[in-house]
Amino acid sequence: MEVDKLSNEEHDEIGVNEAEEDYLVKTIGAFGAWQAKVCILATLTRFLAMWNMLNIMFLTYDNKFICVKFNGTRLNVTTSTCYDNCVKYAFEEGIFVKSFVSDFELICEKAWMASFTQTILMFGLLFGVYLFGWLSDRFGRRKAIFSSAFFVVILMLASSFAYDYWTFCTLRFLTGVATGGVLIVSIVMVLEVVGPQHREAAGCGINLPDGLAEASLVSFVQFSPTWRIYILSMSGASALIMVFLVLLPESPRWLMARGRLDEVKALMMKAAKRNNLDLTTTEESISSILSRESKEIKTTTYCDLFKTKKLFTRTLCSALVWMIAGMGYFGITQYCTFLGTNVFVSVVIMGLMQIPAAFIASWLNKVYGRKATIMSNLSITGLTMFLLIFASPGHWAALTLGVAGLWAVTITFNVLYVYVSELFPTPLRNMGYGVSSSGAKIGAMVAPFIANLSPHWIPSLIFSVLAFLGAGVCCALPETKGRALKDELGHVD
Repeated sequence: MEVDKLSNEEHDEIGVNEAEEDYLVKTIGAFGAWQAKVCILATLTRFLAMWNMLNIMFLTYDNKFICVKFNGTRLNVTTSTCYDNCVKYAFEEGIFVKSFVSDFELICEKAWMASFTQTILMFGLLFGVYLFGWLSDRFGRRKAIFSSAFFVVILMLASSFAYDYWTFCTLRFLTGVATGGVLIVSIVMVLEVVGPQHREAAGCGINLPDGLAEASLVSFVQFSPTWRIYILSMSGASALIMVFLVLLPESPRWLMARGRLDEVKALMMKAAKRNNLDLTTTEESISSILSRESKEIKTTTYCDLFKTKKLFTRTLCSALVWMIAGMGYFGITQYCTFLGTNVFVSVVIMGLMQIPAAFIASWLNKVYGRKATIMSNLSITGLTMFLLIFASPGHWAALTLGVAGLWAVTITFNVLYVYVSELFPTPLRNMGYGVSSSGAKIGAMVAPFIANLSPHWIPSLIFSVLAFLGAGVCCALPETKGRALKDELGHVD
C-alpha cells in the first residue's frame, strides 16, 4: 500500500511552510497502512460510547401496566393509569419479557426515575470528558483510551447485575465517566495521525459508527429476553472491540510534545516501514527533525486553556458553539416523529440517516472549510426553526422543516469534531476538546426543557435565535483548514 504524499495542488493549497512544519507528513506520509490501522482501531471504540449513550431508547421504553389489586373500592380499570388506592400493578409484556421499568416498578410517582438514568449518565459524561481529557494530555492517548474502554466494559457488565435501582444509577454514572473518555480520546487520536488534507475524511469516518451503533441496538434487543441480557450482550460486544486496542500505538504527536524523542523515533520508523517508505531516507528526516527538538516540558492544566487572550477566546467560543449545537440537535429531534410508531423501524432509520450526513459534512468541510460550513449550517438550522413558527404542528411543512434543521445541525456536529482538534495545540488538545464538548452535554440536558415549552412556536423561536447566535460566535474563531497541527503551547495562530 502506497503512502499518500502531498500533491502539488494540495501543497499549494496548504502552503509551503505549513506543509514543511508537519513533520509526520514529511517522515511517514499523510496517510498509509499505519494510519489506517490507527484510525480503524480508534474509531471502533465509538461503538462503546454510542451504545451507552443510546441504549436508553429501549432500556426505559414504556411498559403498559394495569392495576390488579385495590385497597378498598375497585374502580373501572384502564391501562397505564395510576390510582391512589391501587396496591399492586401488573405489567404487560413489551419489548422485553422483563423490562427495566417493570423490574424496579418505575411508574406513577416513580416514573421520573426512568428518565433520570439518562440524566445521570450525561452527568458522568460531563465529568468524564474533563477527567480523561486531562489524563490523555498528561499520560498519553493510548493509556487513556485503553483504560476508559476497559472501565466501560467492566461497568456495563456490573450494571447488568445491579440488584436495585440506585446501585444501577451509581454504576450508570461511572459508566458515563468512562464513556466520556472513549468519546473524546478516540477523535483526537485519529486526527493527530493523519495529514491535513485527510482530516475531513477522517472526521467523516469517526462519526460513521454513531449511526451504525444506533441502528445495531435493534439486533441486541431482538435476542435479549430481559433488559439485563440486553446490557450484558452490549458489554460482551464491547469487550471484543476492547481486545483489539492492544494493537493501538501511542500518538507520535503526543510523544513529541512530551519530549520522548527516542520513543518518537522508534514509532516513526515502525510507521514508515508499515507504509513501505524508504527507511534510510526516513531515518535521516526523523533524525534531522529530532535534532532540533530540545524544548522544556511543561505540565499543562485546564487553566492553560484560558492563559492567553487567543486561547481564552477559542475555548469560550468553541464551548458556546458546541452547547448551541447540542441544544439544537436534541431539541429538534423532538419534532422528528414522522418515522412512525414502530420503535424498531424508527431507531434504525434515525441511525442510518446520520451516515449520509457524515459524507456530506466531509465534502463541505473539504471544499468550503470549517467556519463557512459551521456558520452556514447553523444559519440553515436557525432559518428552518424560524419558519417552523408559522407551520402547524403535524403538517407536512413542519415535518420537512424539522428534518432539514436536524440534518443541518448533524452536519455541524460532524465538522466540529474536526475543527476543535485543530484549534488547540497538542499539550492542550484533549482538554480543549473536553471543555468544548462539555458544552454539548449541557445543551443536551437543557434541550428537553426548551422543547416542552408551549405554545409550539416558543421552542422554535428559542432554537432559531440560538442557532443564529452560534453562527455569530464562530466569527471569533480562526479558519484552520489545511493547517498543520500545533504541538507547542506558544504555537497558537
